[in-house]
Amino acid sequence: MKKLAPLTTAILAAALAGCAATPRAYNPEESRALNLARAGGIYDMDLRDSGDGTRSYSKGMLVALLDLASLATSFDAPLRHLSGSQTLLFNATDIMMTPDNPSARPSLMGWMPASLATSEAQAYEHYVDLVDQAIRLAANDMTLSATKLSNVKTPEIDGHPLMLWSIESTEHGCGAGQCVVAYNIKTPNLWKSPAYVEGAEPESYNIAANHPENYSRLVFRQSGEQLSFPVDEFYRTVSGALPSWMVVYFPPGTIIQDGEPLPYPVLYEQGQRLMFKEPDHE
Repeated sequence: MKKLAPLTTAILAAALAGCAATPRAYNPEESRALNLARAGGIYDMDLRDSGDGTRSYSKGMLVALLDLASLATSFDAPLRHLSGSQTLLFNATDIMMTPDNPSARPSLMGWMPASLATSEAQAYEHYVDLVDQAIRLAANDMTLSATKLSNVKTPEIDGHPLMLWSIESTEHGCGAGQCVVAYNIKTPNLWKSPAYVEGAEPESYNIAANHPENYSRLVFRQSGEQLSFPVDEFYRTVSGALPSWMVVYFPPGTIIQDGEPLPYPVLYEQGQRLMFKEPDHE
């Protein structure tokens, strides 16, 4: 993984140092999507607002920069101890992607109210339960067969295993081993919550996106030539089943809609897909 330029590193360090003491204030000159992304640790300037939301990534139209081929060498190593049928679940290796900029990778961010847990370990388990429940509810709503895989050895991230769900649907081209949901939860940190996060308390167990490797993610992947699964609908449904204080960010090229990748970034909050649009255009 390449190193950040000194100036970029300094900017990120200053931003993170500032957010460590107090939560980020809402910037009315930015979209809600961008405010939530910044609060969740996505500080790099590749991500920004644009008039219609389709030009909100500095490399946005160069989707090849974010495709599997360019990323594979940086993150497929942790998957090499999988074998046989297990490997089929990881045929799209960007599940483990770790590019330098947080805006270039899918991230799950959250501000669990501190009253819901008495420790980081308990908060972690609660996050896992919430994501599992959301996947079950989404599968039920979309008439999918969903099975959490408990007998598959997976890589660990921040000391916690990557979780796998197998999704089957004849209608959407998901045969056995063809569709998978992978997610992980980093160790939550006790922190303060931004006031504009719905349902949050002043203090929270936060999972943020700023760490180079130890960040949380939730990714759906389908194998085969026909990518017919309604990925956007699935993410919307999962998001709607998550607590209001959890959001999911996706960079350009990672949301498949009508068989084609969206060339711009989006953020899901409470079942809504938000675009990074300048406030005057929202």
